[in-house]
Amino acid sequence: MEKILVATDLSARSDRAVLRAAQLAGAKGAALRIVHVVDDDLPAAMLQTRTEEVTDALEAMVAQTPALSELSPEISIEAGHIDVLLPKVAAEYGADLLVVGGHRNRGMAELLGTPTLVRLVRGTELPVLVVTGRPEAPYAAVSVAWDFSPAARIAGLTARALAPDAALTLVHAWVEPYGGSPYGIDAAATMPAAMRQRLETKIAGDAAELGGDPVPGQVIVIGPPGHVLRRRAVDGEADLLALGRHARSGLARFLLGATAEDVALTADCDVLIAPPE
Repeated sequence: MEKILVATDLSARSDRAVLRAAQLAGAKGAALRIVHVVDDDLPAAMLQTRTEEVTDALEAMVAQTPALSELSPEISIEAGHIDVLLPKVAAEYGADLLVVGGHRNRGMAELLGTPTLVRLVRGTELPVLVVTGRPEAPYAAVSVAWDFSPAARIAGLTARALAPDAALTLVHAWVEPYGGSPYGIDAAATMPAAMRQRLETKIAGDAAELGGDPVPGQVIVIGPPGHVLRRRAVDGEADLLALGRHARSGLARFLLGATAEDVALTADCDVLIAPPE
């Protein structure tokens, strides 16, 4: 990982993203670029004033934050719409990772349209790290959504590269054919033994291929993937969730992509969304 791009709107949510990006850049020896996007619909004079104000604010933030000043990050102010412009800026910069702050619920407005974060994730081919928690330490426990797909493998590899010292767990969510069991419990209670053994053997093989020391662990839990993953964060079993985006089209892409997007919007910890293969 050589270049990290982090977006900020100068909010507390974005400050967390900037600090996490700085922590990762320092650990990886990567270059860091901080980007703020100004609405290009503003009158020219207001746009210029806003650009100067944001530049001053970001320069002050860097100067007053040792974790940032040590990196001498580049500061960039761009004019446009963030969900369209940011992927282009990231591609032109040659970024290996895009870091953004956690989602802000805009209430009724979001019932009528797609959240900005979702549009942003859909618009880039880069891994996107959505930062929610305070970056007090490197990631320690990463849960990877595991459905045996190429997208899951990419998510696992990306998570391993991002947090090489963290404990990695491959989490397979099993939806019971006829329901009845409460969500979140270990599938051993209801899953047929032969099926469970096949799944465990397959997951163990995939974990070995991912490598790392120690080899990733595994769990099989009853419930929809989104619920299972969010529960991992709530229960303190993960400080980072990793999911892959499927390179499919039409309804299949909508349904399969919905889990990653939903988790990114609602999880109580940071979320890494890996690009499709």
